[in-house]
Amino acid sequence: MQHIKPFRIEIEWTDQENFLFSCHYHEASPSRHRQLSCVPERRYFPVMTRAMGNVLRKLRREHISFPLFLVTLAFEHRHLLAEIDQLLQALHAHLRTQKRAGSWSCYICGETGRPSSSSGG
Repeated sequence: MQHIKPFRIEIEWTDQENFLFSCHYHEASPSRHRQLSCVPERRYFPVMTRAMGNVLRKLRREHISFPLFLVTLAFEHRHLLAEIDQLLQALHAHLRTQKRAGSWSCYICGETGRPSSSSGG
């Protein structure tokens, strides 16, 4: 992972407020950077999905009960931090195996689903 560095993070929401988290990476040296396609993993992170759904509604200027959102976040912050940590651990595990530029994607959902694999550089 010492030679591979993330350079762009993308978040794309679906209609169900689940989202696709993508990290694009390239070699740390100033060589040519080539984008590779990847198949996303699938992870079940219900707290993160709810929190990001509220972010999406706020971005769209839709009403959310902000005090209720903060209270919920305060009670579930440990779970949210644990889910974020699991996502970053999965990303780092992928990056440790890569030798060249590519991308890693993970489909984040609030309900359990069939896992799929990822690929990259």
